[in-house]
Amino acid sequence: MDWSQDETFKFIELFQKERIIWDPKHKCHKNSQKVSDAWARLSEIMGRSQTELKNKKNSLMATFRQLLRRKKQSVRSGAGEDDIYKPVWLYYDAMETFLASIYECNTTVSTEERQDVSKIKLSTYLFS
Repeated sequence: MDWSQDETFKFIELFQKERIIWDPKHKCHKNSQKVSDAWARLSEIMGRSQTELKNKKNSLMATFRQLLRRKKQSVRSGAGEDDIYKPVWLYYDAMETFLASIYECNTTVSTEERQDVSKIKLSTYLFS
């Protein structure tokens, strides 16, 4: 069964409210019974099977992750504000509002910064 744009936005909105499903930092995220209960709530509200909802989530997430990765790569490349990739996918902004923090990249340290830190550690070791 096809999904309308309104249904998809409704699903994203309801999915956002069920943090237990998508947030690995949620205290009950690893409790399979509670996660299953959350999917059951979504299924009841949406009037679709849990399998269909999970498939929709997987499809949305695959596209979202790909676009988010592309956006972050353009930021890391040192692109100017106007040159940063801006996804035009209809559902991107709705998903980014709550999922971007889950997919934060670890801060990377440049080679020069690593050398400076190494020098500090070495000098601390030598003069302690």
